[in-house]
Amino acid sequence: MDAHPGTYTQQQQQLQLQQQQLLVPVRQPRLYIIVLPVREPERTPEVPEDSKEVFEACWKRFELRYKLKEVHVPREVVWLNGAPGAGKGVNTDHVLQTRGLDISMCISSLLKSDKDISGLIERGEMVPDALVIDLLLEALLINGCDTVECGVLVDGFPRTSMQVDFLKLLGNKLTELHMLWASTSHRDRFPRPLFKVVMLYVDEETSITRQLERAKVASVHNKRVMDAGAGDLWAQRTTDLSIETCKKRYDIFRQHHSAVLRLKQFFPFHLIDAMGSLAETQEAITTELRYQSSLDLSYETYAAIRHLPLAVDLTKSARQQLVMRLDNHAELHSANFQRVIDIITTEIMPLIKESGLAGRSEYVSESKVFEEHPRMAQILIDILTDRGYSTSHGTMVQHVPVSMDFTTGLIKNTKKILHKFTISWDTSGVRERAMEISQGLAEVTVHNVRISQSFMPTDHAARELRTPQPNTSSSLGGDNSTMHSLRESVNGS
Repeated sequence: MDAHPGTYTQQQQQLQLQQQQLLVPVRQPRLYIIVLPVREPERTPEVPEDSKEVFEACWKRFELRYKLKEVHVPREVVWLNGAPGAGKGVNTDHVLQTRGLDISMCISSLLKSDKDISGLIERGEMVPDALVIDLLLEALLINGCDTVECGVLVDGFPRTSMQVDFLKLLGNKLTELHMLWASTSHRDRFPRPLFKVVMLYVDEETSITRQLERAKVASVHNKRVMDAGAGDLWAQRTTDLSIETCKKRYDIFRQHHSAVLRLKQFFPFHLIDAMGSLAETQEAITTELRYQSSLDLSYETYAAIRHLPLAVDLTKSARQQLVMRLDNHAELHSANFQRVIDIITTEIMPLIKESGLAGRSEYVSESKVFEEHPRMAQILIDILTDRGYSTSHGTMVQHVPVSMDFTTGLIKNTKKILHKFTISWDTSGVRERAMEISQGLAEVTVHNVRISQSFMPTDHAARELRTPQPNTSSSLGGDNSTMHSLRESVNGS
């Protein structure tokens, strides 16, 4: 809207105000306005004043200690949370790999580095929010990233209602910094913040069982290390040693769980059922954290490209469109349809068979039929597509000398138009599938039973039998007898 600052008339300024308020755009001659939905901060639940005061105090201490030019904002932060024993630590590397993040930091480790609060952690009690915020700001914005496009995972934050408010306020603050530095040489240090929240959930019984089992495994491991005199000792949490302490930790988690769920109002929130095995949990993480342009791109970027159809959506309707085109070719252009079938049978299929394992072949034609009947190229592509081949078409112009004036040295050329069809098909696992088929024919066991089937209508089966098959005896040799015996065995079954 600010492409020409200082040139707005009063009417244009009023129109801009209407757009910002999401009113119906005013129609003017030769003026086209697209009003896109915008995020409205006023609709977001207000952050309590006490949370604002704590955050502002922490931010002021941060600014007094560090200069903004020392700040390096991560391009993406995944806030990993969950119940005790839900598997945050064991799934950290998987989340890093899934989202392409660079480093991880654990809030518990940060807090344990402070001697004043280590006693609170040992007793399973919560740490004051202000201290958590101070440590996190330094770790995330100063010590976290030292390269452009760095991504960070934060394990164990937020856990309280005030920390939830802090996360919202931090997102707002980093957005302000992004806008402030966007036009400067320091813009790479202040990217648009992308926050995602991941919650691993287990019930109380599972949480307590896993905490106690964790202590038992660590105890056995450490005993073996000490007996052998080699290896590294594992850290053993005192909170994992008794049912009472484990239950207290889960109770604290439940007290603040509803507060953490409020993050769904602010950021992409992924609730993962971690009750199953590690493989099942990681599969759920992969599914939930997959790339989604509507969540990962900025609103402006996504709004600019959202009208373009997704490939998966086009694929859904492509098959129906192909069927309609083929029926249309056969009914309305039957002569050309048959001519293309003859070309494929006599000229293209021999090339494909020669390149069977290569998965790629090229057919170049000098025939003028493709010039006289342009539809034939599309017919050829559609037929091969229906049979499972990927086909592309292009034309080439070739200049062919026809005569030469030996006096002047001039050469007279004629143009020849060549039509090139590039044909490819999938050959992955061909040998493996052949082995599986041969083994399946040799021996049928209960373990090989499959319930997936395709049921063809009777008229379709009859039509397949009536369809004339090309004579392939010259290329297949003795395979015709094999095919005949297989057909007899199928009919007999």
